[in-house]
Amino acid sequence: MTAKNPLRVFFCDLTHDTVVLVSDTIPINIGFIASYVKKMLGNQVELSLFKYPNRVIEAIQLDPPDVIALSNYSWNSHLSEHVAGIVKKANPYAVTVQGGTNFPHKDEHQLKFMMRRPNTDFFIEYEGEVAVTNLLRRILEDRAGEKTLYVEPIPGCLTIQPETRGTNHPHLIKGPRPERIRPLNEIPSPYLTGILDPFFDGRLTPFLETNRGCPFTCTFCHTGNNYFNKINQFSIERVIEEIHYIGPFMKKLGIKNLHIADTNFGMYARDKDICEVLKEAQSRYGWPMQIMATTGKNNKEQVIKITQILDNAFSVNMSVQSMNQTVLKNIRRDNIKLGHYVEVNKNLSARGRSTKGEVIIGLPGETRETFVRGIEQMLEAGVSLICSYSLMMLHGTMFQDPEYREQFGIKGKYRIVPLNFGEYDGIRVFDTEETGVENKDMSFADYLWIRGLALMVEVLHNNRPFNELFRFANSYGISIFQFIQKAYASLNKAPEGVQEIFRGFMEETKGELWDNEEDLISHYRKDGNYQKLAEGEVGGNVIYKYKAMSLAFQAEDWIDFLGDICRAIVQEKTVNLEQQQMGLQQVEILKIFVKNKLAGVMNINGDVMRREMVASYDFVKWMKSPEGTPISNFAVNRMLHYGFEYTQDQLVVRADQFKRYGTNANALSKIVTRVSNVESLFRKISVAEYNMIEDENIKKDQFIRYSLSS
Repeated sequence: MTAKNPLRVFFCDLTHDTVVLVSDTIPINIGFIASYVKKMLGNQVELSLFKYPNRVIEAIQLDPPDVIALSNYSWNSHLSEHVAGIVKKANPYAVTVQGGTNFPHKDEHQLKFMMRRPNTDFFIEYEGEVAVTNLLRRILEDRAGEKTLYVEPIPGCLTIQPETRGTNHPHLIKGPRPERIRPLNEIPSPYLTGILDPFFDGRLTPFLETNRGCPFTCTFCHTGNNYFNKINQFSIERVIEEIHYIGPFMKKLGIKNLHIADTNFGMYARDKDICEVLKEAQSRYGWPMQIMATTGKNNKEQVIKITQILDNAFSVNMSVQSMNQTVLKNIRRDNIKLGHYVEVNKNLSARGRSTKGEVIIGLPGETRETFVRGIEQMLEAGVSLICSYSLMMLHGTMFQDPEYREQFGIKGKYRIVPLNFGEYDGIRVFDTEETGVENKDMSFADYLWIRGLALMVEVLHNNRPFNELFRFANSYGISIFQFIQKAYASLNKAPEGVQEIFRGFMEETKGELWDNEEDLISHYRKDGNYQKLAEGEVGGNVIYKYKAMSLAFQAEDWIDFLGDICRAIVQEKTVNLEQQQMGLQQVEILKIFVKNKLAGVMNINGDVMRREMVASYDFVKWMKSPEGTPISNFAVNRMLHYGFEYTQDQLVVRADQFKRYGTNANALSKIVTRVSNVESLFRKISVAEYNMIEDENIKKDQFIRYSLSS
């Protein structure tokens, strides 16, 4: 190839897709970089973008590029390295590049990281547009005969001097850090330029970024680095234009969800305008009906006011990571005060909106007792969903700093990043992460116990699948937290289906952890073990997998188990035998009510036909009454006729989810993470006065009739 030919560059944001499509978002990251490169270098470059690994491998084997630039995250770093190796075999002169958040910031750690990835020539640190453009300019100069590619440092780029890589003293060549692009509109929109059009393929969800940066300094997040402290914004006009560009594609494809990349959406006044445009898009395109975003970490009143426009399409993140002040100090985090936290949640609840609280298991200074107390405080505050994440000790954070780890006695184990593995060009590739499972304040046994509690909260509380039974217990003075405690402590008395769920969860939680990455990879490369991964037996997101299985396949067993706990509460709290008998009857009809509500949810083989029942209680009004109100207050002197059915919109969304993700346990766990409100998947409930004449025309298999005397 002569120097006058355009430099052929492949940009790749690859995702594993063996079991399900794991990273299912349109690759806006490489879209930004490619758009900027094209603006700056014009016809000197010829660009191609890829998301799916087998497609880029086919393209490489057909005609290898001059340069390949691959994203580098914890979920695709080894996959990117593997593809870089395929390029090197096809074209030994090709330049290979990785860039992304999965990269250390200290020189000695960077050198070690790069030495373990011999197929990659250059790594990009921090934001990529300017650095990649600098590198491509240098490559173009090199083709013209200047031969300075591995001699002079390139701003934003790191490499190892080639002749030193195989020696005991590899030499790191590191360019100065380039300034961030402040007016972000200097980067052409990858949507509006059409460079991302091929990714509107019905499989991928749109990604929207309205600003970059984060003012907070949390030690567990890569944006806690000072480099990202300033907030830079794309113009509001551009964001609006992008929404209306994406909308018609989504209407045609039937895709309902949207991801927003901002780290603190809703914290800025202009986000109200963006929400209004998204609301308009809902009416015009039927999109986005589910919005995944991380909301602002302070100024919650403004976040609530701004996002109220989108109702339950958008949940407000009440992320705290921990409720313990010592822990917050250790991770350089400052939460809102508990009283304010409670007030905000009550405000949202009164408006019928859901809130999402996030905590991390294993942060330095957190004990089993303080973690449990934190969960109790969040439940008492009325948080709709509490997500308990395992601590990911990511590159680019303090948790990969040996001194920080030694200070708090942090120990980690390795696991496959959920579902991130595959066989490509005959080689099995696994992307892994190091998870914090022990420190001087939390033993490994405590870690496992807390994970069990996290499953109980996820299955029983989040998305309110069994809320009617929780409210019933609350009318007897038992809080949500106390109810969950009772369930956790009495699992040995649960139906076999529930015990099977919990046993499977704990076995997989322990089994997924390895002392080192090498042993993990060696184990799963063996045929039998790899087959278990490929068939979804292991290697998924364990909590969401067992939550999905609970709702899809074991909901009735859970209802029976929780009903037994409610019966025990009635017997313990009620002395009067007549009242006790009434309470026990109420438990039984509530069980039937909840079973009807959840029938067929997330189960492709589940019954989706309308269900009906009659009862002498107004459950709908009861569920809207203050917590603690007895159901007896809503007894009526006539029978009410309840209908439970999936709406046409729900059935359309359901079909789209099964089509895009699949129907096995790991696919269902993916659906759980891609729906901003799982409660929207439950049957809709209607109520009317019972008509004896109509009863004769109702097929018996469509409903369960249950009557109680007042």
